[in-house]
Amino acid sequence: MATILAAVTQAAPTAVQASPREEFKVSLTFYGAAGDSYDMNVPTDDSPHPITNPMSVSSIYSNGGGNCNFFGSDGGGGFLPDAGTIDINPPQAKVSVICDVA
Repeated sequence: MATILAAVTQAAPTAVQASPREEFKVSLTFYGAAGDSYDMNVPTDDSPHPITNPMSVSSIYSNGGGNCNFFGSDGGGGFLPDAGTIDINPPQAKVSVICDVA
């Protein structure tokens, strides 16, 4: 009986530790009223990420992959579901963004 148990134990598959999932990053472009712009790649980890560029933003573009909530310096927000462009009215600097998987 011990021989059978040893054979079964040796043949049993061992648990494979899963590798951490690589987070997708949403590519965002922030546009100002004067035609200026800047880019930012934001992880889809559902946590706040600071935006340190003081430019007044009038629109935000994403090529997709995540839903993003934006928070502005004057209290204004914005939500960009997956791909597209949102207008920010009134234009204002953005201070943080939270993205999750679309």
